[in-house]
Amino acid sequence: MLVTVIVATYNCAHYIEATLDSVYRQTYRDIELIYTDDCSIDDSVAIANRWIEAHKERFVRVAQTKTEKNSGVTANYNAGLKEAQGEWIKCLDGDDILPDDAIETYVIHCSAAPSHPVWYAHEQPFDDKGYKGSINKTVLPQVSAKKQMIYLLNHRLLGICTATNFIHRETFVAQGGFDSRFPMYQDGSPFLQALAEGKAIGVIDEVTLLKRENPDSLMHTANPVMISNIRDCHYYYCRYYLHYFMPFHYYNAWLTHWLGTHDTSKYNVKIVGYLLRCIDFVNIFRKLCS
Repeated sequence: MLVTVIVATYNCAHYIEATLDSVYRQTYRDIELIYTDDCSIDDSVAIANRWIEAHKERFVRVAQTKTEKNSGVTANYNAGLKEAQGEWIKCLDGDDILPDDAIETYVIHCSAAPSHPVWYAHEQPFDDKGYKGSINKTVLPQVSAKKQMIYLLNHRLLGICTATNFIHRETFVAQGGFDSRFPMYQDGSPFLQALAEGKAIGVIDEVTLLKRENPDSLMHTANPVMISNIRDCHYYYCRYYLHYFMPFHYYNAWLTHWLGTHDTSKYNVKIVGYLLRCIDFVNIFRKLCS
């Protein structure tokens, strides 16, 4: 089974060699490496080019691509997806690290349960000083797609370490890749669209990613476009799902969106948010209908 690892960069010159080294060290051998860059203005591409030239014999296939202009992380990964030939796709940010057995772990699980189009696992945060804090766990229960969506809505869409994604390529291509309407947030569409289509998500109870605590990353800089994309992506897919399948759970999707559109550092917003959580109509409906 050929697995494609797409390494996407934007100004990752300080970290890209370590990331590529982690792909090189994988115990699983049938790997295609795709390197894609979103018009970095540092030495990311030059460093990656030198590394690939020196290590390309290790991989079944190597390809390089880039966006025509700086377009955001979604377009960057989609550019890599167009080049991919593997049966499964592992997307890897240019500053993160794969444990040596990560791809082998994914392959073992997806081979045993091929009905899952997307898999997630646990991640270990780290920085230049070493491991940082406890493991972040994907806690989504292994139940039907319908129950998984209900679980996520009841937990405000928390519980998935999205950077640990492992995605079936044909399913992903049929979905159109990452949703281009959200250029700074690629993580939400794979699992939300899978659930909306009635396809349950697989969960691996192991660490398959070392997630770098990079102070320059979009998440750590609280990029307002990214935050807006996260909010809108979650809201769009939850509304789509709820409109067709679970209208009683619309409240949870609306509440998630409301909290994302207000400054939760303000005292009055915190109070209103708390009251809205308490007045959970879903639970009221459940009691009335039981």
